[in-house]
Amino acid sequence: MRPMRRPMGQGTIVPWTPTPTGQKRWRIAVTMADGKRVWRVARSPREAERIRRQLVDARELGLDSSRQTVAGFLRSWIAGLRGARNASIRPRTMQHYEMIVEKHLVPALGSLPLSALTPARIQAYLDADDAAPRTVHHHRAVLRRALNVAVRERRLPYNPAALVQPPRVDREKADPLTADEARRLLEATTGDRLHALWRLALVTGLRQGELLGLAWADVEPSAVVVRAQLQRLAPDQGGDVNGWARTPTKAARTVDSIAIDAGTSVVLADHKRRQAVERSPGWRYWGLVFVTERGDPYHPSVIRNRFREACEAAGIRVRRFHDLRHSSAAIAKDAGVAEDVRQARLGHNTTAMARRYGGSSAEMDRRAADAIASELVAREVAR
Repeated sequence: MRPMRRPMGQGTIVPWTPTPTGQKRWRIAVTMADGKRVWRVARSPREAERIRRQLVDARELGLDSSRQTVAGFLRSWIAGLRGARNASIRPRTMQHYEMIVEKHLVPALGSLPLSALTPARIQAYLDADDAAPRTVHHHRAVLRRALNVAVRERRLPYNPAALVQPPRVDREKADPLTADEARRLLEATTGDRLHALWRLALVTGLRQGELLGLAWADVEPSAVVVRAQLQRLAPDQGGDVNGWARTPTKAARTVDSIAIDAGTSVVLADHKRRQAVERSPGWRYWGLVFVTERGDPYHPSVIRNRFREACEAAGIRVRRFHDLRHSSAAIAKDAGVAEDVRQARLGHNTTAMARRYGGSSAEMDRRAADAIASELVAREVAR
C-alpha cells in the first residue's frame, strides 16, 4: 500500500507489519527543522495522524514565521494553553477555542505562512464567513488572542487581526416578564415538576447553569448558596462519561448566599418530597435539585422546550429562559430593592457595588427576597 499523500513537508504515514508479531502498525515519518527524519509507530490510523500532526507542530515551533504555518502556530498555541500550569481558562472556554481553531480558522487560513497573514486576508475570511455576526466576532476574537502571543514572541511585528473590521452585532434585547406575567406563569405551572425552577429563577435571578448545578447541600432554610454551575464538557476536560460537570461559576460573586422567601422555601420542600418519591436505585445524579425523572441533569434544550410550554400554558408571550434573570432584576427594581443589592443577587461583581454592599448585606438580601416574592405571589396560600 502506498503512503498517504500530503502536501510537501507534512510527513507520511505508512502501513507496516512488523515481525514476528504480525500485528499491523503504522509508521509515521516527519522531517524536522534540523533536517533529520523522525520515525514513530502507532497502533491505529487515528493515532498515527495525531502523532504526525504533533511532530509537524513541534517542528514548526522551531521555524521562523516565514516558514511556520498559521495552522501550526494555532495548534501550538492551543497546546500551550492546555499545558500551562497557571492557565485561567475554563474547560468550556478551552473547548470552544479548540472548536473554532480546528473547524474554522485552520481550514480557512491554516495553510498560509504565519508571516503572510495580513489584515486583508483576515478581512476577506471574515467577510466570507456565513455564520451569525456574533459567531464571526468569536472567530476573530480567538484569532486575535492567539496572534497577541505571536507578537509577544516576536514572530509577528504586529497583530493583523486587531486591524480588521468585524461585522456589526445588534445587541440582543432583554424581554423580561412583567410582575403580572410572572404571577400567571407560576400559577399556571403549580404542581408541575419544574414549577420550583421557574420560581427560584424569578426570586434569585440566578443563571441557568447555576440553577441546574444547584445541589440540595446548597439549599438552606432561607437561602441558596451558589457554589458551581452545570456544564457539558468532554471527558478529557473534566466531564464525566455522560459529559456533565459542575464547574466554578461564570464570575466571582461578592455574595454566594442568596436569600429566598418563606414561600419559595415551601415550594423547594415540596419539590424535594416529589423527588424522593421518584427516586430509584438507578439514579445517577442524586444530589442535584433539578433532575429528570431518571435522575439525570437537565439538558439546556429540554429546559428551553419546557419553558416554552410553560409560557404557552400561562397564556403569555414565549420568552428565553434567560429572560427570567432579567425579569428578576426588573421586578426587584420595581419593588424598590436598592441597586447594589440587586447587583449582588445577580452576581454582577463591580468595585462600586462591592464598596456599597456593606455590613447589613444579609438583612438587605432577606428584605429583597421578600419584596420580590410579594410581587410574584398575589396572596399567601395557606398550607
